[in-house]
Amino acid sequence: MPGIELEDIMEGISVCRNQDLANVFYRLHLIEAYGTGMEKIMKAYEGMKEKPEIQTTKNTFKIILPNVNAKYMLENSSVWTTKTDTNSIMETEASLSEAEEKILEYVREHGVITKNDVISLLEVSASTASRTLRKMVKNNLLKQNGKARSTNYTIIK
Repeated sequence: MPGIELEDIMEGISVCRNQDLANVFYRLHLIEAYGTGMEKIMKAYEGMKEKPEIQTTKNTFKIILPNVNAKYMLENSSVWTTKTDTNSIMETEASLSEAEEKILEYVREHGVITKNDVISLLEVSASTASRTLRKMVKNNLLKQNGKARSTNYTIIK
């Protein structure tokens, strides 16, 4: 929007082009609040090697988000191909269980793990950490304790 600078956006200033559309998105829970997105994006990349790249012009800005999940899969998988033969699938599954094993080892050592611990341990995004933890709960590897920010995970006894 004309008149708004990158520094304004980074501080959470939001100028809405279409107030009606923004209200619909808010009611559908597709957005939480106006002007909170940049802060959440930058926080999600805290501690990551690659950071979002922001490009600006006089009237627009563009943010390029590195795909840290794909990089994690490439670094930790012995084979990463588009072939769907049995060996490739088995080796990809083995890499996933490697991540799960790291999580279980951490829980054995510390007694408990949080999503933020998984983000640091595996160097993955918050959504990947959540997905991995949900899978481990579903597979009865971990037990979820609490909800929202107070959620942690322990080994099922």
